[in-house]
Amino acid sequence: MTDARSSAWAPAPLAVRWGLPDALIAWVVGIAAAVFAAVPFLGAGGKIPEAQEVTATLVLLVVQNVAIVSCLVVVSRYKGLGSLCRDFGFAFERGDLVWVLAGVGLAVVAGLMVLPITELAGLKDSSQDVVQTFERSAGVAEKIGVGLGVVLVAPITEELLFRGVLLRGLMRRTTPMVAVTVAAVIFALVHVLGDLGTGYYVPAFLLLGLVSGWRAVVTGRIGESICLHAGFNLLAAIQIVT
Repeated sequence: MTDARSSAWAPAPLAVRWGLPDALIAWVVGIAAAVFAAVPFLGAGGKIPEAQEVTATLVLLVVQNVAIVSCLVVVSRYKGLGSLCRDFGFAFERGDLVWVLAGVGLAVVAGLMVLPITELAGLKDSSQDVVQTFERSAGVAEKIGVGLGVVLVAPITEELLFRGVLLRGLMRRTTPMVAVTVAAVIFALVHVLGDLGTGYYVPAFLLLGLVSGWRAVVTGRIGESICLHAGFNLLAAIQIVT
């Protein structure tokens, strides 16, 4: 790494007071916001009626991501340098879009990695709950909405949280290799925490987390990571809208 890039991962100046607890707080805020947003949709038995399931899931997806980003804006404003770019590396360069294609390729590799597991365990038709929900929808507008959420909203939010806050917080405490690995493991586990039936996909999420973290460390920003993540999610989005 060049000196300029390494400086982005050097110990934070005294003006920065955010760290690992803030990553946890932002994640919890997102979960709490989604829970509150779900209340108006609840029907008898405390469940969301199937007729409203798609709309509710889309609303919760947006609310959760907006809540997390809003929390990180507040953290940056009051505990950091007041800039998502300077605090969390939220910056893009023209060549970052190439990493969308790299993300698609990574998704293919990840699919091949988990294929033996799905075949042996009879999980061929298994997928995350959110994917199954939108696959059942016949509404074009709803499918396009979730497609945009999966390809644009989720990658931005998750990379800000896991590679912007969590990874940089870990970098203050340990080596880049350890920080990238720990952040990737947490990223993978969080993705299956609410849907344990998709635990077989942990290796795929781990692969994405490792590559994304590596690019964040090398570049000192998360633009490439976001594009990589968007490309990784693109195949799932296509599966949803078609």
